[in-house]
Parts: sequence; structure tokens; C-alpha cells
Amino acid sequence: MDNPSPQLIKLSDAARYLGYQSTQPIKKLISENYLQKYKLPDSKRVLVDKIELESLLTPFEVIADVPGKKMEPDEQNTDSNE
Repeated sequence: MDNPSPQLIKLSDAARYLGYQSTQPIKKLISENYLQKYKLPDSKRVLVDKIELESLLTPFEVIADVPGKKMEPDEQNTDSNE
């Protein structure tokens, strides 16, 4: 299957989808060519492709050993208690 047709959403919806309160970060992504902007005929509203927006997301690794985290009693080394 070739490229799916774009799922166009408003900038405000794109911002909310990424957890932003304003559209400024989305406009910055457009100006830095990370996102392509779309306009419908006879409309001034700028739209972005939701699929393209999702492609910018990258997972991050959660590190289990967090500094300052207190260990549970069963996780602590019991060798020193002998």
C-alpha cells in the first residue's frame, strides 16, 4: 500500500495532541521543516497531517535505577546484617 492520504488536523488540535497549551511549538516545527503545512482551497486555516505529526514522536527508555530512590526493605542488601 502506498502513502495513506493525510489526516489533516488544526494546529490547536496538533498542539493538544502533543501536550502543548499553545500552537507556537507546532508553528516552530513547520518553520523548521519538521512538519508540512496544508491549506484547503478558499481557506486561510493551516492544517498539519496527524500521521506526519505522529512520526516525529520517539519512545524514550525508562531507567529503573533512579538516583535518590529509596529501596524497599526486600530489595536492600542483607549481607551486612549477618
